[in-house]
Formats: sequence, structure tokens, C-alpha cells
Amino acid sequence: MKKPFPVLAFITLFVLAFAASASAQSSADKPKNEIEARGIFTIPTGSANFSGTTNSGSTVDFRRDFDFNTRLGLQLRYAYRSTNGKHKIVADYNQTSWNRDRIIGRSFVFQGQTYLANAQIDSNLKLRTFRLMYAYRWGNEKFRIGPMIDVGVVNTHLELNGITATGTRSTEGGVSKFAATVGYDIDYDAAPNLQLFHNLGLIKFSGDHLFHTEAGVKFFPSRHFGASGGYKWERYRFEENDPNFLKVNQHGPFFGGVVRF
Repeated sequence: MKKPFPVLAFITLFVLAFAASASAQSSADKPKNEIEARGIFTIPTGSANFSGTTNSGSTVDFRRDFDFNTRLGLQLRYAYRSTNGKHKIVADYNQTSWNRDRIIGRSFVFQGQTYLANAQIDSNLKLRTFRLMYAYRWGNEKFRIGPMIDVGVVNTHLELNGITATGTRSTEGGVSKFAATVGYDIDYDAAPNLQLFHNLGLIKFSGDHLFHTEAGVKFFPSRHFGASGGYKWERYRFEENDPNFLKVNQHGPFFGGVVRF
């Protein structure tokens, strides 16, 4: 059964947008709400151990073993800024999937199954995140900066299909974790129709490490419609029943369209 993770994320984004738009604003006001859809080009690197041991060959490497290609991921994002600009709320949902069919160069163990060197293997990796962010900013009409905190869920799923020591097998493993970071948020209106933005968050708690940052620009040729572009980087490491762990690093450029009201 498929998990309702994407459905819940979309419902939350819609509810937040609807609630915020319920407050009236005059035509002279700057739009307070934004809905943005982005495409993100990324290649994942990192490693994972779901074997339950630290023996040689128990850790898989995303680049060496699977050689995933660049893929276009999806990000849906809603942002609200208060009338005075001090308060900013963001909700976003990200999803990227990679698939690779190749001959592996070494034997390794995944979920108790030994996949054999020089055998064909089909690998599927899916990364999904849902995040709610709040920032309190200082500044003026052009520049805002302040601390931010975000909470959400990170879900990673890896599925392998190929020849093992006991025949052809299909195995899968994943991690779904509550995640929170603290950092800062910046907006700079370089011109009435041009906005620069930057956001960064990180935390280290026990064996879990999280880091994310992005920077970019939004251009609005009209009051309600615009385009965005920039660069995004995410890195996280989660422990799951030691010595099992998952480490993912993904980064790349993004572009998108923005509707504001």
C-alpha cells in the first residue's frame, strides 16, 4: 500500500494558502502570499547500511554502486509574509526519484541479501521531504533578515532488484524521520519586481545530522506572476538501529514559476 505522504503534504499546502488568502488586502499592498512550483536538477551521493553489521561490504555507496544520473525533481512551496514583513511562514514538499539499471562492480550486502559482483541490478531511490518553517525578521521594506526554525519529515526509500547469492531477489530499505533545524532567513527586494532570497538551517542531535540551504532570485514581470531560479543543497545523516545508517547529499540548480496574491 502506498503511503499517503504526498497527499497529506498537498492538503497542508492548500489549507495554508486558503487560510492566508482569507485576510483582505488593498490593491496598494504588496502581495503577501506566494505559491511556487520548482524543478530541481540533482544527483544524489551518500551511503547506507541496512545489513545490521559493520562487516566489509555491508555499506552501499550511491555513486560507486549505482551511479545515479541527474534527475529533475519537484518542489511545491507556499509562503506567507505578514503586512509588516516581520513574520514569514513557509510550507514546502519535495520529491525526487532516481532509477538505474547497471552491472555492479563489487559484491555487497543489503537487507541480509548478498548482491553479486558483475551481475545486473536495478536500483530505485526516492527522496521526499515535507517542511514547515517560521522566521521572525528585522529590517525595512527592502531588506529582511532574522532567525528561523523549521520542522518536518524526511523520507528516503531504496529498492534493489537483481541476482543475489540465493537467486534473484527484490529488497528494500528506508528511513522516515522527524526533522527540525534552526538557522536564518533573508529577503532582499533589489527592485519592485526583483527579489533575492537566501535560507539556511542545520542541527546535530545524537547520531542525526541535518543541513539545508538555498539561494536564488525571483523576477516578476507582472504583479501576480513571476519566475524563480537558484541553487539548493541538502545533506543529512540518520542512524536507524545502530549500526544501520543513511547518509544523503544532494544539490543542484532549480527553476520555477511563482503566483503571488
